[in-house]
Amino acid sequence: MLAYFKERQPQILLYKEKLEKNNMVIDKTNLLFLNLILNILNYLGTENPQKLDELCEYNVLTMRQEFENIIYSDAVNEKAESVLLTFFLRIAKEMEIKHKRIENEDLQKLFTLLTSKDFKLPSYIKDQKSFALENMPDNIKRMLYMKS
Repeated sequence: MLAYFKERQPQILLYKEKLEKNNMVIDKTNLLFLNLILNILNYLGTENPQKLDELCEYNVLTMRQEFENIIYSDAVNEKAESVLLTFFLRIAKEMEIKHKRIENEDLQKLFTLLTSKDFKLPSYIKDQKSFALENMPDNIKRMLYMKS
């Protein structure tokens, strides 16, 4: 398993502060998602890094470049938030697949919202949602099988 989070946790928390200070909230929905993003960034920046490495292994392997492009940048726009929401949705799904539950309350809430039929999602997130819910489970199961 790749050691990933320990070295990046300080940068995750720095990015969280930057996003918190420089975001643009235009309505209650934006505020809801911003607060979830900030809480999840705090979780990823403070949780036991070895635990996160195991819980998020597949998504670190497949989406870490996109995540790093955000946390190592000054981007606090809608596209940056969409990438983070996608990464977090996929992490939640990975937890559900591996452990039959999503262990973080904010990840669970985000997962519930993004998989709800009531939310109209941008096409980027909608495509990733379809991937996470349809293809990712088999990919993770295959990865775990190959590791054993």
